[in-house]
Amino acid sequence: MSLLAKLRKPAHAGAGHDVTTIGDVLVVHAGDGGTEEARSLAASLPADPGHQVVVADLPPESPVEAWQSLAAALPDGHRPVRLVPGRRPLYLGPHVGPWLAERIARPVLAPCGLVIESHAGLFVHYGPNTGWAWSRPGRAPEWAAKRFPRPAWESAEFAEVRALGAGAVVEPLPAGVWIRPGGPDGAFERGRVRLVRTVPCLLDAPTIVLGSPGLPGLDPAEVKEFWRALPERMRATARFVGFGGLAVPGEAPFGQALADVLGTPVLCCTGIPTGSPGVPDVFAVRRDGSHGWRPFAREIAYRPGDAQPRLCAHRAPIAGLPEVAPGVYRCAPDAVVEVVEAGLWIRPPGGASDVVTARTTPLDPARNLVRYEAADPARAERMRQVAESVIGRLDYPTRLVTELVPLVPPPAETPVGAVAEDSDGNAPLSPLTRPVSMPVSGPPLSRMAARLAGIQDRETR
Repeated sequence: MSLLAKLRKPAHAGAGHDVTTIGDVLVVHAGDGGTEEARSLAASLPADPGHQVVVADLPPESPVEAWQSLAAALPDGHRPVRLVPGRRPLYLGPHVGPWLAERIARPVLAPCGLVIESHAGLFVHYGPNTGWAWSRPGRAPEWAAKRFPRPAWESAEFAEVRALGAGAVVEPLPAGVWIRPGGPDGAFERGRVRLVRTVPCLLDAPTIVLGSPGLPGLDPAEVKEFWRALPERMRATARFVGFGGLAVPGEAPFGQALADVLGTPVLCCTGIPTGSPGVPDVFAVRRDGSHGWRPFAREIAYRPGDAQPRLCAHRAPIAGLPEVAPGVYRCAPDAVVEVVEAGLWIRPPGGASDVVTARTTPLDPARNLVRYEAADPARAERMRQVAESVIGRLDYPTRLVTELVPLVPPPAETPVGAVAEDSDGNAPLSPLTRPVSMPVSGPPLSRMAARLAGIQDRETR
């Protein structure tokens, strides 16, 4: 149904203000019909059965007379009111909620601070003690949440900016938290806006973003400190996103290093989740923090000391292929294509020569690695043909970053002092086993609001 069809005639009128119903939301506006901005916001809000949602189509710096007119325009009722500012910057001061609750003699749930639109709803954050707050007649306001809708994991651990250990900062996001290095707040503005605007909030699972592009990796002890403070029920559902790195020795993949540090199984995204909370997409993260390609593997589980990660969520490489096992699709009578962290693996259905290499090669944010089974010379050419056919059916952006390489088992170790020779007495070359090719504070309101508004304008063009 179009937005115009959802609009109904004014349901109630006050001194200078009318009320228009859009879905289950009341938009209180001047007699000129109000702004498209407020109507669009009302149409986008998630359902809130426990409250009467009211969008105030008033300029941010409206005089008290305008708020008195708004209060007079509201229809009588008993349900608590959720008050949402309708014009950007979406900001309400701490006194609006208590004043309106006394005026209409009903509980009011109102934002105290800057309201940020996200994929899942509304997020209120502007320094300490900001968020959605309850105001009841005759009682002091009470903090309720940072996020609307309120996720099951909403708690103090995901509500405030605070120092973590000696050099890290925990910063709330609509989707959960961002654990980043300390430093001047402005140095993190670009990453902050990206994470706030793009990462969807899952109501049953907090997202923990680690690190910042271009900066040293986080101290594992600081990540462990945050993790241990979480209740068990939150640790059981949390998922991690690597936005930077961990300061750990060796070259273990991010997820494996994290599982080893925390000493517990972890679920990791292969990039930055974006889009709808129901079916979020994932983009790989380049070293500079920009988006890379869209990996087929979206979520992978890691266990401490276990080099075999487990695929937990993925996107199908080609629409319509039958899935014969989790992440494995039949692409020809004699071949399957398996989703792995680095990209795709084309192999015979019955088995393969180097499972470990195929399934544990880390993701390259700049390329989709398509490997084909080449251990058996009699089958190698056929597997290559199937792989080329699969690549030809991939979506165009993925094809542009795809590299096709054979997968052969690593050479057997040669005993010390022994040299394998061919019939001519020359030592043959071993086959290649790798493809060649701290102040803690919220951001200033004006700067944050302007940055968010600029991004939204570009998205709606």
